[in-house]
Formats: sequence, structure tokens, C-alpha cells
Amino acid sequence: MLYYATKEDRCVKKIDKYRFMPSVTMILLILTIVSLNLNKVQSAVDKTYYALSHQCSWLFIGANIAAFIFSIWVAFGKYKDIKLGGASAKPEYSTFSWISMMFTTSCSAGLIVFGFVETIIYTSAPPFEIEPFSLKAYEQAMAYAHYHWGINAWSLYVPASIAIGYMLYNCGETTVSMSAACKSVLKKNNNGVLGCIIDVIGTFGAVVAPVTSMGLGMPLLTILIQEIWGIGDEYTTVIQAAILIIWIAIFGTSVYLGLGKGIKNLSNINVVFAFSFMAIVGIFLVGPFEILKSEVNALGNYTADFVRMITYTDPYGNGDFVGGWTVWYWAWLIVYMPLMGVFNARISKGRTLKQIALGQMVFCSLGCWVAMMTLGNYSIKLQQNGINIASILNNEGQPAAILAIVKTMPAPRFVMVSVAVLCFIFMATTVDSSSFVAAETTIKHNSSDEHAPRIIRIFWAGITCIITFILLQVGGFNAVQMLALLVGFPLAILMFVVIISTYKMLKQEY
Repeated sequence: MLYYATKEDRCVKKIDKYRFMPSVTMILLILTIVSLNLNKVQSAVDKTYYALSHQCSWLFIGANIAAFIFSIWVAFGKYKDIKLGGASAKPEYSTFSWISMMFTTSCSAGLIVFGFVETIIYTSAPPFEIEPFSLKAYEQAMAYAHYHWGINAWSLYVPASIAIGYMLYNCGETTVSMSAACKSVLKKNNNGVLGCIIDVIGTFGAVVAPVTSMGLGMPLLTILIQEIWGIGDEYTTVIQAAILIIWIAIFGTSVYLGLGKGIKNLSNINVVFAFSFMAIVGIFLVGPFEILKSEVNALGNYTADFVRMITYTDPYGNGDFVGGWTVWYWAWLIVYMPLMGVFNARISKGRTLKQIALGQMVFCSLGCWVAMMTLGNYSIKLQQNGINIASILNNEGQPAAILAIVKTMPAPRFVMVSVAVLCFIFMATTVDSSSFVAAETTIKHNSSDEHAPRIIRIFWAGITCIITFILLQVGGFNAVQMLALLVGFPLAILMFVVIISTYKMLKQEY
């Protein structure tokens, strides 16, 4: 299989100028505005996002329900046995590597951060008018952590993954983008202005979505490095610059090795290391029987309250929980939709539609649930035993709270190193996949099996690192996180278009 152009000096000719230049311009323009007018941007974005999250919560929740129903229909409907690439196509990656790549690309460092603190956040401010820090609050917190990182979350990527993969490998489409996923609806407009706008927004989401994850992971990684080596705050910028330089080295190595060896091997290492760490926490620090007792209870509450959680809009309350968490999660994950749609399509040739749907909804959900039932339960155990993690969260923030949690573990310095390595690899995997997708969506392909040139991938990886570094210096991560989430608004609408387009496509062909 041809993964990269054989002559890098021809890569400029492969650039799709109608998608590449507007995407770069949009990113640089927003970065400049945020850097120069941070306070005004932050204020405007906060107000806009608050209005969208509270008044338009139905849109994001509706998009999630639609993606969930579509995913179930694909997994068990009459089209479930269709293979990407045709009946004779064979999977390019082992099942373990395939799931590992999907899992690590989407989760990033957010899984580690929220694995430790999400249950405590929900316990201190629970939904459904439950009393904070009551036994019911702890139980509901664990159920909601499973909900936000479970089947519904992963179903958001299924429509785009199937639509792009089917167009690419079954219909002879050479454009690898969100507009290709909408071709049955857009028709002639697919290659026109509307199609370009959709792809520019998709590329923006693919590049900025990992940056939002860095907004969660980089502060934690920085404070861990400072604690491990006793480095003062005056060297924070140097630490962050060093991290980004090492990341670029990892990207360069991954680009050189290619998708089949670079991202695949990095994802495999990531999964093995992450679950080994979680297993140690669960078995030796929480206890296997306590874990099982908690998980059975959590799954019971999750199942019993599933319909209520999936449709909860809090119409007669202040809407803060659903707006601040459920809508926030769905908006954030929908921003990942272009990234995950293109990436999952690229690695799923030879897989059936049923495998693609269940691979994400079941196996990736199980991976997230392991994090919640080990790391989350350990945090609850500390909170109930008198270590006020909730107070540290409220007063000092997530990195300080996680540091306090880690310090209670045996051999805390070794654990700090382990968590730092986990955050580092998780973020490196996500950004590497992001640069791969941004390159795929902004070049011209001569065939469905041709991948973007190395230099274009390195360019997009560099853009992501530059955005990260600048925003760390100006303190604008919150603004960009909100800006990225606002991209979820048009993408939530696009979700319905992708679902309708995929249905029409399958119906016409079969």
C-alpha cells in the first residue's frame, strides 16, 4: 500500500488550495485575535457558550440521540455485514491495534484528568437535585461518569467514520473529508463553496480539538514535572517548550515510520501502559472486590437511569449541570468528529459496519469505564476517608487535586512519573493523529489508498504545537477551549446531515 508520496518536492502540487489556505488562515486569524484581545474574546465566548449550552442544549442532546440510534441501527440492521473495501477486503491492522488507535486518539490526556476528578466534581454538585456528598451523590456520580465516557459518547463518531470510509473504499471517492460524508445530501455542492466551508470547519476542529485536550493535560504534566524534579514556577515556560520539542521529535519519528508502524505502535504502547497503571491502582489501592461491587452498582444505576440521562435537559431548573457537563461533553466530542471520522475510516478498511460501530461503542467504552472504576473509585475512597479532594479542586484546580491524589499513593514519585508519561503519550498520540487527519483533508488524493506527504503532516503537527505554546504564554486556553466548543454547534447540525447522507448512500447502493 502507498502511504506517502514518493517525491516530497511534489507535495505542493498535491495541496488543495481551496481547503488548505482557508484552514490555515482561519486558524492564524483566530489565534491572533485571541492573543491580542484575550479578555474581550473570553467574555464574548463565555456569554455565547453559556447561551448555547443552556438554550440550545436540546440540539446537542438531539444530535447525540440521533448518533446513538443510527449506530445501533448500523450495528444490527440489514447493512451490518457490509465491508469497507468490498467483500474480499481484509483488515490492515489487528483488532487490538485497531481499537488501540481509535481509543487513544479520542481519549487524550482527558481520560487521565477526568478519571481522577470527575466523580468528585459530580459528587460535590450532583444532578437531579441530589444532596451533595450524600451516598446517592457518590452513586450518581459514578453512573454519570460511565454515561459521559460510554456508549453515547463513542457513538458520536460512528456516522462520520462509516460515511467517509464507505465513500472512500466502496464508492471510489478520493476526497478524504467531511464533505465527502455528506455527498448524498450535498450532491453537486459537495465540491463547491458549501463543501469547502464544511471541510474548513472540519479541519479547524481536527487541529484545535487536540489543543483543547492539551489545555487539560499540559498543566497537569507541567506540575508533575515540577514536583518530581523540584523545579520552580519561573521555569514553567522552559518546561512547556521542552515538552513541545520532544513531541515534535515523536511526530517526526511517527511520520517517518508511517501510519502502520508509527501511530499504531505508539497507540499499542499507550494502551498497555495505561491499563497496567489502572490495574495496579484498582487491585492494590482500591481492592478488586471493592471495584467489582462499585462497578456492578454503577452499571445498575447507569442502566436504570439511562433514558433519563440521555434526555435530561433540566427545563425547570438552572440547567447548570446539563449545560456545564453533558452539553459540554457532547459539544467537545462533536468537535472531534471530523478527526475521528477521517482517522477511523482510514484504519477500518476490511472491517464491517457492525465491527466499526461496536468496536467504538463497546470496546472503547469499556476502556473508559476501567479508568472511571479504578481512578475514580480511588478518589472517592480518599474523599470519604477525610482527604478533601473537592476542596482542593475548587480552590486550586484540577492539576493540584490530581497531585494531591497521587501523593497519597505508595512510592508517590514513581507514580508521578508514571502519570506524567501517560499524559505525555496520550497527548502525543492524539496530536499525531490530528496532524495526519489535517493533512489528509487538505491535499488532493489520486486514489483511496494514497496518504498525505510527510512534510504536510509535519506542517500541521508544527501548527498544533505553535498554537499550544502561544496560548500557554497568553493564558488563553480557556478562550480557545470555548471557541473550539462553539465549532461543535455547526458540527452538531452537520451530524444530522451525515446520518441522512449515510442512510441514503446505503439505501441507494443496496
